[in-house]
Amino acid sequence: MTSTLPERLGAATSRLQALLRRQFAQAEITFTQARTLSTLATQGPHRVTDLALLEQVAQPTMSNLVARLEDRGLVKRKPDPSDPKATLISITREGTRQWQSMIALRTNVVASGLALLTRSDKKALEAALPALEHLVDELQGSGVPHGRR
Repeated sequence: MTSTLPERLGAATSRLQALLRRQFAQAEITFTQARTLSTLATQGPHRVTDLALLEQVAQPTMSNLVARLEDRGLVKRKPDPSDPKATLISITREGTRQWQSMIALRTNVVASGLALLTRSDKKALEAALPALEHLVDELQGSGVPHGRR
């Protein structure tokens, strides 16, 4: 039985994500912690509740995750200027350094895999990137349920 494009694409991206999770675990950071640092590095400070929504985890889970990141000096809390009762979470210099290290790790893992492929496979992946990026953009903006991680 032949798998459909959605099944094959989903399986391939899941396998790649699992591989990256294992690599991040060896770097002593969870995938959700890495994604949270990435969000803070690229989008700026957020409230814990907003981070929980973005990362699709429960608010108490995100609170615990932020506390662990704070203990490691990777994030800090500061008052939200728009609401004195609220707190914003922002990335620290050390958190930015850790995030950049994770980007380098991800890049090295993917580059090492690409080095094993034929030139034609690499060209096919490069040609497919705009469509894949467009697919992700559409899914992120479509309200399609993403499930809990």
